[in-house]
Amino acid sequence: MTIHSFFIFDRHCNCIYNREYSHEANDNGTINKNNQSDGAKLLFGMLYSLKNMASKLGDGDMNNLLKSFSTSKYRTHFLESATGLKFVIISDTSIDNLQNVLWELYSNYYLKNITFNSLSAVDFKEEEKISNNNFIVETDKFLQSLAVFQ
Repeated sequence: MTIHSFFIFDRHCNCIYNREYSHEANDNGTINKNNQSDGAKLLFGMLYSLKNMASKLGDGDMNNLLKSFSTSKYRTHFLESATGLKFVIISDTSIDNLQNVLWELYSNYYLKNITFNSLSAVDFKEEEKISNNNFIVETDKFLQSLAVFQ
């Protein structure tokens, strides 16, 4: 069981935060290195398409929301805020539900360090990324303290 990466997309389809975790000794992974990569764009496109398909299959019922999906290699956990921010965690398939973790990342860490911080941008331009050190350190600590992070 492990968490592989954490993404945040804004309402303009831009990847504003990307944290990839390496579970090898002496390697902390990368932060905001692959935001403009094809992988981030493909992930957003897949989430967008699956979200739309889930809402259309729900017969107009707005409660039919995409929360996660899995392949043979990984599971993607998804949370969309009311403002259009999309929080995504990619994990092993053995991890069932991380909705409470995504909500915690949004409500306790993103809001506190980004939204309520008057020095931080709220609406990011295409090239801007989250670089708030408190946000990065606190989310890393939180995710690494979880039992599913190994």
